[in-house]
Amino acid sequence: MNTKRPLTRRLSLLLALASLALPAAAVAQEKELVIEGGGDRIQLRGKLAFVATKEIYVCNADGSGVRRVTNDSGLNVSPALSPDGSKLVHTGYRSGYADIYQVDLRSGGRRRLVNAPGTNSGAVFSPDGSQLALTMSFVGNPEIFVTSAGGGNDARRISKTSGVETSPSWSPDGRQLVFSSDSGGRPQLFVAPSAGGAARALDVGHRHCTEPSWSPDGQKIAFNVRQGGGYAVAVYDFATRKTSIVGRGEDPSWGPDSRHVAYSTGRDLVITDTEGGATTRLVSNLGRISEPSWSRR
Repeated sequence: MNTKRPLTRRLSLLLALASLALPAAAVAQEKELVIEGGGDRIQLRGKLAFVATKEIYVCNADGSGVRRVTNDSGLNVSPALSPDGSKLVHTGYRSGYADIYQVDLRSGGRRRLVNAPGTNSGAVFSPDGSQLALTMSFVGNPEIFVTSAGGGNDARRISKTSGVETSPSWSPDGRQLVFSSDSGGRPQLFVAPSAGGAARALDVGHRHCTEPSWSPDGQKIAFNVRQGGGYAVAVYDFATRKTSIVGRGEDPSWGPDSRHVAYSTGRDLVITDTEGGATTRLVSNLGRISEPSWSRR
């Protein structure tokens, strides 16, 4: 499946100039996106993690340096990078059940963090890296919880409905979570305090909303909507209270600049400039690609 959005301007990716004081690893991750003819120069920082054919991969923000992180016979899904890109958490089935694992991307070490009864899935790091928000079903139906990023049994329940709550995403100050809930019949977006408290529905103008991602500047939320028999990537702007469609695909994740969004078109990992409209392919030829996660730095 293609994005169906024509490239209005040719994109080329160049290595950014970096200070000699920066470590070599940081220089390798910092890229500059040059939109030729437009005069804009936008740095692409951080790393991307994604799923390809049941395994987890990571790459630089320009799609270079692709490497495989997991190599299991079971299913590995829902990767989420730590803010500094040094670790990731994901849902794995090595035990036969859905548990949360953490991978140290420097050493390659992996350990299980959450293995409560039932399903444990979709964990994401808080902006300071100290906590995880995730879906857990040990209470009966899938609900949103917050727990320590180091593991343990300190899970704090955030949602409490008769529906299914999934896909939490943190506000940049760590005080709120946005997630998807079908408690009203169709999946919609809700916002709740991360310390616990009443959730409120977010009116984004669509009837089927999933996979929210809160922008690092706190001003927008990207999410999936059903459209034309498939899925589109939408962006809700808190200032204007308006929603716009920015691409055809699934599982959006904001870049550190709060301007670019990475998402999957099925066979490709792409990024879209939500202000300029240009879309470019980053990774392909790995089978079905899904669930990208973009680190904050």
